[in-house]
Amino acid sequence: MNRNHLYLCLFLLSGFFQTCTPKAAVADGINNITAYIGAYTRDEGWVKGKSDGIAEITVDSQSGRILSKRPVISMINPSFVLESEDGRYLYAVSELAQEDEPSGFLVALDIKDNYRKISELPTGGQASCHVAVDKTGKMLMTTNYLGGVSMVFLQQEDGTLIETDKFEVPKGLIFGKEPHLHSANFSPSNRIVAVADLGLDRVWLFNPNPNTGKIMPHAQSHIQLATGAGPRHTEWSADGQFLYVINELNGTVNVLSYDGGADRFTNIQTISTLPAGFTEKNSCADIHLHPNGNFLYGSNRGHNSIVGYSVNKTTGMLELIGHQSTEGDFPRNFAIAPSGKFLYVANQNTGNITLHSVNKKNGKLKSLGQSFDIATPICIEF
Repeated sequence: MNRNHLYLCLFLLSGFFQTCTPKAAVADGINNITAYIGAYTRDEGWVKGKSDGIAEITVDSQSGRILSKRPVISMINPSFVLESEDGRYLYAVSELAQEDEPSGFLVALDIKDNYRKISELPTGGQASCHVAVDKTGKMLMTTNYLGGVSMVFLQQEDGTLIETDKFEVPKGLIFGKEPHLHSANFSPSNRIVAVADLGLDRVWLFNPNPNTGKIMPHAQSHIQLATGAGPRHTEWSADGQFLYVINELNGTVNVLSYDGGADRFTNIQTISTLPAGFTEKNSCADIHLHPNGNFLYGSNRGHNSIVGYSVNKTTGMLELIGHQSTEGDFPRNFAIAPSGKFLYVANQNTGNITLHSVNKKNGKLKSLGQSFDIATPICIEF
């Protein structure tokens, strides 16, 4: 092979690998990354959605700055979006809860085929608000804020989804209270899936079977939290020994310790998300561990801040670092870039995403001064 042929082959191979790299783009020699944005699209009375559906933003991985956005697909209220690990599929729930809408929907899109819709299945309840994928990438769970139903789906060889199981909270478990299932989260071992129930102040536990698409009640059926806590989202430590729960209603985070031998969880810490002396209205929303596992963050809607904690990886215990303004109103969701260098906040009511740097040594956040306009953003997923 002569030198010209060698250069040509190397050039073609480089183009092939760039094309096949999920969520990456190359522009002017700089590697950029992309993230999907879910948003409200219509006036629901309590929120005035102004988006058209799912959008994609391009981010400079070096500076963290958001460079551009583009529409992906029009759909009603894509309140949570999630890309498959291999970058082939995009999943989204459509949050529907009007009188003539008995159920929301789970939508699967084929990214490689220009976001072609390959599945659209009912979630079995109103106000669908979350979708999770297990560690095999084949089993999915959705949760509905209304109706007390969580649905289970399996992905087929062609990427389409089929319904395989359903969990429905029994009626009348706690007098005067209704279930509000807000999220599901598979453990790193894939042996447990935790479902946060904001209405009944508990986290339901199941053993998933990704071969059959079935879920079985865990030996410890649920973890009961403080009355009025309102668990919304959860985050597992990388080793699966700790489950962190952010509570929407009482502004706290619970640290749940898992004893593998006994196969049981115990609440070992409850810590506030708010600074001392803050008494105004607030509701928590999202929670994420830093990729290095040393820091945990949560969002406050009302105080409009991201709270940061340092994590003791041995004990799981948290210690307050501080609070960072989200530079917008009602931070429903946030995301940490895969590099761990930047944190992005979706401010629902002010229609902006703000950019913050993360100090990897002490976990402190610092505003980088960018406020990117995007209509009613409520989910960011890298």
